[in-house]
Amino acid sequence: MSGLTGPAAVSQRLLAAAAHVLGSSGEVAQVLPLAGDGSTRRFFRLRSGRWRAVGVSCPRLASAGMDENDSYLLIGKHLHRCGLPVPEFIWADPVEGLFLLEDLGDVHLQQLVNGRRTSAPMLYARVIRLLSRLHERAREGFRADYCFDAPLYEPGFVLRRELEYFRKAFLEGFLMMEESETEILQPDFERLAGRAGVSERSFVIHRDFQSRNLMACGGRLGLLDFQGMRFGPPTYDLASMLIDPYVSLPEALQEDLKAMYWRGNRGFLRQSRVEFERSYAAVRLCRNLQALAAYALLGGTRGKPQFFHYITPAWNRLGASLRMAGPEDYRALSRLLLGRRTRDLLRGRLSQVLRDKAC
Repeated sequence: MSGLTGPAAVSQRLLAAAAHVLGSSGEVAQVLPLAGDGSTRRFFRLRSGRWRAVGVSCPRLASAGMDENDSYLLIGKHLHRCGLPVPEFIWADPVEGLFLLEDLGDVHLQQLVNGRRTSAPMLYARVIRLLSRLHERAREGFRADYCFDAPLYEPGFVLRRELEYFRKAFLEGFLMMEESETEILQPDFERLAGRAGVSERSFVIHRDFQSRNLMACGGRLGLLDFQGMRFGPPTYDLASMLIDPYVSLPEALQEDLKAMYWRGNRGFLRQSRVEFERSYAAVRLCRNLQALAAYALLGGTRGKPQFFHYITPAWNRLGASLRMAGPEDYRALSRLLLGRRTRDLLRGRLSQVLRDKAC
């Protein structure tokens, strides 16, 4: 495990690594902290003349075996070999949890869309092309032992890490429901996990393909936060992008983009349009629930209240997600989530946490 703790110690270690990379060509003059997001990692920008790099500090959690840092490096190098637009690793010490990467700038896709700097349909057509390249290329040579976490998005993983996560973190943790109220969801959760999860390892998914993990730099899009990649259904990444609460794309545009993805990729997806739509509907609902759980956990337990603001747009997608998945197959889930009591609980909790944040 890393012995580095404070920002000053981390900065000095990154400066030393940068000096080693630059050699006699220059001296690193500046290291600046950057704002983080949902993870516990810390980010820095290093500058020396025209040279730029981003430093990442992520203390190692696993004292033995695979750790997130190992996946970060292995998957990042794999994607770079595949010709995909990820930041190149300039220097890495996964044991210390320190990395120097190519600097892709400061502009997220979220900023471009919400700032209306360009046409959303045109911009997302580019995103669809990037996602298609990711799904077609990344599977070549991808190995299960690149994954520090479960290597496959299979029904058991879906049940534990998305649906039970939603029940514990959001329903019981954030809305403070009793376990006796939520345990009736188990049959619906098992049915949904069986439809969303896969058993084959035909494709690789990013699993967090959304606007804050896409950078706009030099006229191109770059992809971040790939350490959670694993084998899974490509429709999961598509759903993550289309129902992304950070940008709230209109449903009509979502349908157009989904159709665009299907037309461009049906050759290598090897499934019928009906199978594609069925998979999309199941994983969209799973992703919707997972996002709500994540915002509740990040805003509460992790002490990052800015994430509470994204609960409302994520919640507003639930009705459409349930309709698409088939509410008759998830009656208990539909009754609980669309019922008046749950809406009242949500309204009250959001009012409370946002008022507390303002104080």
